[in-house]
Amino acid sequence: MEHVALYRLYRPMNFDEIVEQEHAVSALRQSVISGKIGHAYLFCGTRGTGKTSIAKVFSRAINCLHPVNGNPCNECEICKGVIDGSLLDVIEMDAASNNSVDNIRRICDEVMFMPAKAKYKVYIIDEVHMLSTGAFNALLKTLEEPPAHAVFLLATTEPHRIPATILSRCQRYDFRRISNESIVKRLSHIAEKQNIAIESDALSAIATIGDGALRDSVSLLDQVSTTSNGKTITRDDILRITGIVDEAFLNRFATAILEGRAADLLPLCRELFMDGRDLIRFTLDLTQYFRNILVTQVSSNPQSLIESTSAAIAAMKALGQRTDSTVILFFISRLSDLVNELKWSPSPRTSFEITMLRLASRGNKIAPPIIPPVTGTAAPAPAAPVAPTPVEAPAPVKEEIPAPPVPPIAQIEIPATVKVEAPVKEAEPVKEEVPEPPKVEVSFKVTPPPALEDVSLPPPPLDPEPLAPVSMPVSESVPVIPDIPEIPMPSDADIPAPSDEDMPPLPEEIDIPTAEELAHTKPTSPNLHKAFASEHVSEGQTTNLAKATRQPEVRVPQMPRDILREDGESAPKAEPAPVSNVKQVIRHSGGDEFSSARTEFLEYLKKDYTFEYMYMCDSKIFWKDQNVWCIMPDSFAQSIDDIRKNPLILTQLLKICQKYEPSLINVHVSTQQEYDSHPTSEGTETSAPEAPSQPDWVKAVTKVSEENGIPLTHVKDM
Repeated sequence: MEHVALYRLYRPMNFDEIVEQEHAVSALRQSVISGKIGHAYLFCGTRGTGKTSIAKVFSRAINCLHPVNGNPCNECEICKGVIDGSLLDVIEMDAASNNSVDNIRRICDEVMFMPAKAKYKVYIIDEVHMLSTGAFNALLKTLEEPPAHAVFLLATTEPHRIPATILSRCQRYDFRRISNESIVKRLSHIAEKQNIAIESDALSAIATIGDGALRDSVSLLDQVSTTSNGKTITRDDILRITGIVDEAFLNRFATAILEGRAADLLPLCRELFMDGRDLIRFTLDLTQYFRNILVTQVSSNPQSLIESTSAAIAAMKALGQRTDSTVILFFISRLSDLVNELKWSPSPRTSFEITMLRLASRGNKIAPPIIPPVTGTAAPAPAAPVAPTPVEAPAPVKEEIPAPPVPPIAQIEIPATVKVEAPVKEAEPVKEEVPEPPKVEVSFKVTPPPALEDVSLPPPPLDPEPLAPVSMPVSESVPVIPDIPEIPMPSDADIPAPSDEDMPPLPEEIDIPTAEELAHTKPTSPNLHKAFASEHVSEGQTTNLAKATRQPEVRVPQMPRDILREDGESAPKAEPAPVSNVKQVIRHSGGDEFSSARTEFLEYLKKDYTFEYMYMCDSKIFWKDQNVWCIMPDSFAQSIDDIRKNPLILTQLLKICQKYEPSLINVHVSTQQEYDSHPTSEGTETSAPEAPSQPDWVKAVTKVSEENGIPLTHVKDM
């Protein structure tokens, strides 16, 4: 006997066998009972929800000779002819392969003829959204005013692709996804009829994989029944055949990502690859698992929103309590992007591993796991670090500055009987270049008298004979404190007498020349001669013929005017040299604040976002008109979307910049080319680049001056 697929063998034969879809079943049943049959019906919904099945049941019910409570009897001539396809009055057409205008024109021509045996001529058009625009236009008039004996039943999974003119002429019924309980009940019935031994957990796994599509679930049951060889089908068999992983593995994988344990992710990825799992399917399952974790955070009754066991939901809830919803939402967004990337990646494994490592680099938001792993094969995670007990910082101790050491005062030659006033304030000692006598330490602080001009020292004797000890007279204006005892000073015998060689020659009478005499004087030094000469001829030795034939090089010195002017002539006012305002431009642009903000932002990226740090280490950060601009090199244009889609990085960048400018409210990340083409706050485009002859630093300074409204007056000498 030829094998028939289970979804065809157990297709519903009446309205009572339709699983769920009560709103459509009750309406169609009542129209059969009342005899009020419409001319066009549109059944839309996801795959495997019963659209084609209910269309076939309805086509038999409106033509049945002996209907029972709106259901076809399936025993009369008309019902049997529709079931075996021998009745020509019920026509089923696939619009995916018959979507041309000619196919629809043939239907429009045939619909005018009366049915041969049945009461209504029924046209079932499946996947009607595949019809071309011309075919829809050809069907439009017939669908609007069909003959009384014609009924059109249209089925589609994409109603948004159908023109509004077609939708407005049909009675529309939206088919919903079927719940897992109803799917398990239907699968149990089919397994009992087919003598298939299967566990209840396996049926639940099939229903979960079917994702609300009953036909997919029945097809999967048919697939595993042919490979069971009479054995009881278990949940592991379902997971092995479909290539998906169980929730225990998903829990281990999600925990490693959230805890930032990149070293544990690579063995899990290898286990995933060696088992032959589909990476795209696993990515979707991991996204669904993070969605379930998010549900446990925001819902008080997650059991009604998550199709899983109680133990798995408890594990999700425990994991969700250790992180926040922002991180979960970010992971879901990146995993959704990974699905599209894996479809076109030349190396899906490498792309998958790199993305997982990038997610783990941001996942160090929670402490290492405290809950035990779900399976016994999982490696135990490290223990949670104990938070250090905060210790109050000790109060700052005011450090006392020690008094400076007392300098010796015996280095000055003074008589032994002189008394020196010692005021309360301290001062630095006065040193004089004299031969160093024996040092005498004094136990109290001494400062020089307040009026040093009153104390005069006699000039040294000009006699070549050794110096005789001379006493220093003290002016009467120097007060003497009687309470301070006299200081014993060294005697004259202890001070060595200087020799003749140590004494400088006596100064002679020197006539100071005027500026004019100095200009015409030829000094003995050749360097001075060159400096004061009015003209200088190069006396260098020629080394070749070209230099020999060249005229002598004459240099006229530029002497200062205050030297060459005549006596009594006033000095002319010097013209102010041009001063560059480049420093003013750079200071006005806030360069120091920008540099500090950029350094702090890069330190943040280096700590938590390793890959983004490599992208943004060459970026520039500045702000203008309440906007923060992060300009990246044009070579990273392909990676700039990852930065823009990361709310954590953008928020942190805004917080850092707001420390220096609290009025900032927006963050823009762009390449240099995008920023140059971006309009300024005044609504004008950025200035055109300078001529190629100008250096790059001149262009940069000019651009900064134009952005900040500072006129650039002088840049040539910088």
